[in-house]
Amino acid sequence: MSVQAKSFAEIFNSGSWQGMQQFADGTLQTDDGTTFRIHRIILSPRSVYFRALFSSNLNHETIIIHNVDSKILESLLIYVYTGTIALDEENVCDWMTTSRFFLLDELLKSCGSFVIQNTASTKCLPLLTVASQMNRLEILDDCCRYALVFFEDILETSNCGLVGLPVEVLRKLLGSNSLNVVSEKSVWRAVVSWTEANCSARLPHVPLLLTCLRLEEEVTEDLSSEILSHSIVSNNPHIFDLMLNNQFNFHKLKRTILSQYASLKPACSYGTRTPNRLYLIARHTLTPTQYGSRLFLTYDNELDFWRQTGEVYFFIDTMVQIGQRIYMFNIQRGTNAIFDIVEEEWLPTSIPLSPSYNGWVVSLLEKLYSIDEIRGYAIGRRDSRNVISSYEFERNRWESKITTHDIDICGVVTLKDQIYIVGVSKFEPVPIMMCRAYDPEEDTWTLIPPPSIFRREFSIVVFHERLFLIAGVNNDGEHLKDVEVYNPLQNTWMSFPDLPILYCLTRAVVVDDKIIVHENYDEGTRYLEVASPVYWDEGAHLWKIIDESSPWYHTEGYSFLALDNYRLVKDITAKNRLRRNEWKRILPVKLQ
Repeated sequence: MSVQAKSFAEIFNSGSWQGMQQFADGTLQTDDGTTFRIHRIILSPRSVYFRALFSSNLNHETIIIHNVDSKILESLLIYVYTGTIALDEENVCDWMTTSRFFLLDELLKSCGSFVIQNTASTKCLPLLTVASQMNRLEILDDCCRYALVFFEDILETSNCGLVGLPVEVLRKLLGSNSLNVVSEKSVWRAVVSWTEANCSARLPHVPLLLTCLRLEEEVTEDLSSEILSHSIVSNNPHIFDLMLNNQFNFHKLKRTILSQYASLKPACSYGTRTPNRLYLIARHTLTPTQYGSRLFLTYDNELDFWRQTGEVYFFIDTMVQIGQRIYMFNIQRGTNAIFDIVEEEWLPTSIPLSPSYNGWVVSLLEKLYSIDEIRGYAIGRRDSRNVISSYEFERNRWESKITTHDIDICGVVTLKDQIYIVGVSKFEPVPIMMCRAYDPEEDTWTLIPPPSIFRREFSIVVFHERLFLIAGVNNDGEHLKDVEVYNPLQNTWMSFPDLPILYCLTRAVVVDDKIIVHENYDEGTRYLEVASPVYWDEGAHLWKIIDESSPWYHTEGYSFLALDNYRLVKDITAKNRLRRNEWKRILPVKLQ
């Protein structure tokens, strides 16, 4: 542990503590005889350990602290008296252990925050070992997550701490779908290194560690043969009854082990290390020197590690995926670009946009559709019509499919192979809500029951195969908190818990399997104080406010696209696992 710039005696006799020596009421002494004068009333509120120690030694002026180095105790006292600490990668493990011993929760939280923001491959696994011994789940999860993403780098680091990992932590890492390995050879190498560090004690764990190997992804005879012939397998007394011979391959061995250890719930069994989803994220930037959106890919279905893949010089408000191409639009400015997500390159082609007053672009069944409101003049009066167009990829043009005149469209989404439009009737004497579903394959419209509450300027999203109308403005111009949900199976609208906050310009986005609702102000147009965003907690069945410390507090600064096509995700994941990638930790979303 590093030594502070000032000794505790200097701090105790200077600054704000000068003149307070007369109120000192105790002395702490270490086994080597070093003593420190202290104020019990200062230490007791900060530490349960000291509070219990002083309670059981009320009549003792000097209290001996056994098995604690004097330098460690001095550093601890400096922290308690000054409230500051100099954490670095070299001492944070020691501080975590010290804070646990002295029951200093505040210090342990500081260590946890440091670990989350400053973990490096050279210290990741030692931190993971300490966190597992302390059962600090938040620190353990964050260190484990870092180790998964940078596993190959960690293995290449000398004295990386792999051999010190508890077996359960090692199994958790090696069995994870998110383990970042180019080849399963790295997993086997980790098993060998860990086992050989203490063969006599660790050979019993080898069978379960072998189940972490995903040879279903790369069936290589060489690797199978290497595993079966290695001494930790071939000479392992805990595998002797599995009939290893020339005809017994690794897959049979693995199935046999899994059947024997079924009651122990092995960390993994079969399957691939491909995530079920990735996110493409456009982060908008507006500064005196930069304007536009930067594109980032997530490492997997989590939202904590990103790498930059591209940049455009406009704000992306809409992203749709067709195959491995991502079509990006700023509808109001009539700007767009096409990005090949697998090759990670911009295509030279841009899509012509029809002249629209307002519009939406959606994808459905590998096709691109535009829904535009075209305004013009007919017989001396202003007229408008809504046009649904499909994009012809070969000829790079839009072809109008159908026109409607009777609805002012307020929102468009796709659900169950249909395009849903929600808006307000144009021709009724009293404004009423309208909802229709268009089936492009059948070229037919279905009239949907209208929502119960009249509203304009609402936000519309699809979540868990239901359509959500969120907030908006009623016919009297009053802002709403109301939320309604359409269930296509029952063909009915249902009420939903109101938002806890009244927004002026409501927008909603579905990300990380959550609905996040936020104010639609950006930095350049804010004229009111922006209300905090909220998210829907499915488990608690209520809306929760997102804390200002969360990176998603400014959700209006991002656009999201979930990529869940298996083949596409597999292709992207293969590139995500390359060593040259630069992954940046984005602080995790604290929505729980």
